[in-house]
Formats: sequence, C-alpha cells, structure tokens
Amino acid sequence: MRDTLRAVKPARLEELARAAGCAADRAHAEILPRFRRVAVERKSDGSPVTEADRAAERVLRTGLRQALPEASILGEEYGAESGTDAALQWVIDPIDGTIAFSRGIPLFGTLVALLEDGEPVLGLIDLPALSERIVAVRGGGCRRNGEPVHASQERLLARALVCHGDLFCFERAGERAAFERMAREVALLRGYTDAFGHAQVCAGAVDAMVDLDLNLWDMAATQICVREAGGKAFVTPQKKGKAGLVFGSPALVDQLVGFLSNGEAREPA
Repeated sequence: MRDTLRAVKPARLEELARAAGCAADRAHAEILPRFRRVAVERKSDGSPVTEADRAAERVLRTGLRQALPEASILGEEYGAESGTDAALQWVIDPIDGTIAFSRGIPLFGTLVALLEDGEPVLGLIDLPALSERIVAVRGGGCRRNGEPVHASQERLLARALVCHGDLFCFERAGERAAFERMAREVALLRGYTDAFGHAQVCAGAVDAMVDLDLNLWDMAATQICVREAGGKAFVTPQKKGKAGLVFGSPALVDQLVGFLSNGEAREPA
C-alpha cells in the first residue's frame, strides 16, 4: 500500500467526502419516499431492483461527476462511465441490500467509494432509514455522524460477535464448509448482511464479518472505512469476477481467514 497519494491530497479528500455526503443526501430524497411504496423487478441474474435503485444512482452520478469531473464512475445499475484521469474512479451502489429494501426492512444502505489506482481512499456507508452515516478518508480516521468510531480489537472468537453474508453467497464462492464451521465454532454468529453489517463492524458494534461473492461496489467503501477505524480488511482471491471480504478486529480476521478453503487472503497493494 502506498504511503502517499499521487492525485488527491488529504485536504481535497475531505472536500470530496463532503461532496459524497451531499450526493448521498440527494439519494435519500429518491430512496426514502419510495421505501415500502415501490414495485420490485428482477434483473437477468435474478437479483431484485427497483426504480429507487436507478433514481438514486442517477443523482449520485450527477453529484460525484460535478465534484470530480475527471474521475470515471462505476455503478451497479448503470455500469461504467469513463473519465479523463484513469487513476481516479468513483464506485457506487445506490441501494446495498435491495432484498431488505424491497421487503420493507430498514437495514439497507448506500455505498460510495473513491479509488485511486484501484485503491480505496474515501468511503461512505450510509444507512438512510436509520440516519447513520460512516465516512472515512485515507489518513483521516473513520467517523459515524461526525464522531470518531473504532473497530473492535477483540482477540477471542469465543467472546466475539461475528456476522456474515447470505448462505447462498458462501455457496457461490465454494465456501459452504467455512459457513458451517463458523456455525459450529462461533457462539455469537448473526446474519447482519450488506451495508448494515459492514457499518456495524466499522463502528465496533460487531467484532468481525465474513462476506463473500461481492462486486467491487459492495466492498470498496468498507475496505477504507474499516482500516481507518483501526480494523483489518482482507480481500479473498477473485472467482468469476467476484471476491470476498473478511474484516473487523485484526486478530479475528486472521483466525476467520483460516476458515476459508484456501486458508489465505490478500490485502490490496
């Protein structure tokens, strides 16, 4: 991991974090009025999508493009949009947890990350229905609603609260055995999925999480947020274009990585 930023300096990152927050506020205005009031469609891969997802991504793109016009944008709903600086990329998921959103469960979020040369340097995890927002920039720590938060430093799985993504994601990643081992060996194992679970780990409420079969927009914001909160985030090797995250307390991450079939994970350079 580099010690310096080539293109975006710390003061500029703080400005961009505020701009990302403003863009997320605009996304709120598209998401919350549609919560429990919107039809659900199915994408070609069978995952749910709503007009709230699309409308929120449109306003996010507009706001982020205005804040940093030279950056490219990658979003879940509208794909890739090129910029003039290949080193910089916004990555966005307008509603992470669309299953929860589509079922009227308020545990969904909006994810925004800025990458420089493929490395997350700014992250925002927004939980609009809960009025909670996690923000981090490289070297600036991690904050929830403006107050510093810190990842857990728990070392013992016997005392840890660990959460996980859906079982079908473990199965897609070829890691059902890891899920079953967690169920046997982790006493406090809970399914706080998607952006909600990620935010709780960053704030230290949950000690660690294993989340697999993820796209870049599912995990980029979390990587920088949890590291800036003093935790650890390991990225599993890609399989069919997707990867996974094991993140939270550094000691627990090291143990949980050992549950996976390859027994190892890698941290992005």
